[in-house]
Amino acid sequence: MKKSLIALAALATVATAAQAQSSVTIYGIIDAGIARTNSDANGNSVTGMANGGLATSRLGFRGTEDLGSGLKANFVLEAEFLADNGSQASTAEALFARQSTVGLEGGFGRVDLGRINAGNYALQAKFDPMGANNIGGIIATGQIGQVRVENSVTYTSPSFNGLQVALQTGTRTSGTTAATTFGEVAGETDGNRQNTASLSYTSGKLELAAYTAELNDAAGKKLHANTGAFARYDFGVARVTAGYINVDYKRTVDGTGSIDLAANATAETTKTFVGVNVPVSTNLTVTGLVEQIQYKRVSATDREPMIYTLGATYNLSKRTALYAIYSQVNQDNGSAQTNVSTTKFAEFSGAKADKDKTAYAVGIRHSF
Repeated sequence: MKKSLIALAALATVATAAQAQSSVTIYGIIDAGIARTNSDANGNSVTGMANGGLATSRLGFRGTEDLGSGLKANFVLEAEFLADNGSQASTAEALFARQSTVGLEGGFGRVDLGRINAGNYALQAKFDPMGANNIGGIIATGQIGQVRVENSVTYTSPSFNGLQVALQTGTRTSGTTAATTFGEVAGETDGNRQNTASLSYTSGKLELAAYTAELNDAAGKKLHANTGAFARYDFGVARVTAGYINVDYKRTVDGTGSIDLAANATAETTKTFVGVNVPVSTNLTVTGLVEQIQYKRVSATDREPMIYTLGATYNLSKRTALYAIYSQVNQDNGSAQTNVSTTKFAEFSGAKADKDKTAYAVGIRHSF
């Protein structure tokens, strides 16, 4: 009897240890507010409820298992939704459209398989002074290049004295076009494929990063080349961020594949920006951002709209924050540049050519 009790106690100890080695976290964000713009595509003002002024609403599951000897298995499933009606809206093509990956992590670094942020977008979002929100930030005014890739393999190296390398290959998302999936079509691996390489460096309060990416059409022909470089330094009283993003377009996508650029098409897009985050108090942070987007066209006049954004975030707690954001676009040479997300702020996103556009939002964000 005594031996049986000892055996049961030992088994319970082993089971408890095994449970401690694995974990699953449920997390998310709900963000909603009221927004107004002076101009949609027809030049009319619009007022209404908006989604994700400070952050896109999402629900996610993140898990890890300790396999021993420094090796871990990881997974992430993350879906996004609109807080005003609960729909998936812009990501209806996939339930876990933000991320669905499984992978391994160890002394060699980390490998993730599945649908994930494209390497170029990951760095754009990381260095967006507005936090990759949906009004006024560099993502809201039009992320440059692919947003997500699926059927992907992403490798992230360990940090070597602050230096880290990331390599990624994957296909454009199915919501963009019918993707040629990695290893699933005989004799074809380049169609709709994006390859990205990035380098990041962190030393104390300094952060630097750069990437290069190339995207192909369904036939394996190059659609565009995308590069970016970013720098951020935290002075304590203020955190300053600057960046440069460029896309050189080779071809454009039509309903069946890709075609040569038309005379009035954009041949190259360059976005430069500088932003500052100022912690006014323990709870209050004020952010300012200035952007210029240059559209070089094949033979028509270039366009260079400017975007100015000011935002304030007040933390009621570690999880709940109130925010107010104002953004203005000064159009140039017939541009119709927007300053809000065309998906999360769809009703407010249109812009009329040559009409300066203003947009503002107040709202609440809760994370869990």
